[in-house]
Amino acid sequence: MRIRTVAMGDQQFACVALPDGRLGRIDRVLAGGPTDLLSLLAGEQLDALAAAVNTGVDDDHCVDPNALVLAPWTRPRKILGIGLNYGAHAGDLGEQAPRTSPASFIKGDHTIVGPGEPIIVPPGIGKVTAEAELGLVIGRTCYQVSVEDAMAYVAGVVPVLDQTAETVLLENPRYLTRVKNYPTFFSFGPDLITLDEVLAHAPLADLRVATIHNGAVHRKDTVSGMTFSPAELLSFHSQVMPFYPGDILSTGTPGAVAIEPGDVVRCELGDELASLTNPVR
Repeated sequence: MRIRTVAMGDQQFACVALPDGRLGRIDRVLAGGPTDLLSLLAGEQLDALAAAVNTGVDDDHCVDPNALVLAPWTRPRKILGIGLNYGAHAGDLGEQAPRTSPASFIKGDHTIVGPGEPIIVPPGIGKVTAEAELGLVIGRTCYQVSVEDAMAYVAGVVPVLDQTAETVLLENPRYLTRVKNYPTFFSFGPDLITLDEVLAHAPLADLRVATIHNGAVHRKDTVSGMTFSPAELLSFHSQVMPFYPGDILSTGTPGAVAIEPGDVVRCELGDELASLTNPVR
């Protein structure tokens, strides 16, 4: 399934994309269902929603399929980012990819924007980069899980554009929190794609992640090119902290591209599996 949040007037609704192209309101498709995606995940209702979709959806449960798509949700308990998880990107920064344990950082929810919203380059901070990433969305509470079990806690994936104030970072690599937490420095969406649909597209290790800059591929790689796999990342960090439904684990970028006002950047996952685009202002 693909689920998203859309705007209808001054209201927002969680919706599910139906196989025939219609867009069903989740609170109508699923009797007693929530109007927001974070509550859907917290209630562990994805399976119930899939069953409801399979029984058929009436037209009066649907909304305009061209409704404005927003960020899927804006108040996760946490966003955990991973640094230097592809060797080629580490080389961009004159670093080596960590081998013994992954590098990580936390982002605040004030950084979130949705598809089509502008990424704002703050004045006076030097070079800013955009980085396409595969985001894992946690589907149920996950704490101290094994690598073998980790992906069972993942509801699905989202395309991510993660931004970095790179000039500031190069002043001091310990500035990770500072350089990652300007407003608009985390875009995700438009859809949460459930893991079963992702795996029907391709094995996760074969999924391509690409950073696109003004229509041209800047850098691409597959998940197999990560130093630490998605399951390893989730298991490793779950030994320290619990993950909750709706938390996002952004797994690192194959390549960061410098951005300036007037640019357009895009994250692509797979061969037409998912795409996220944002202008730069």
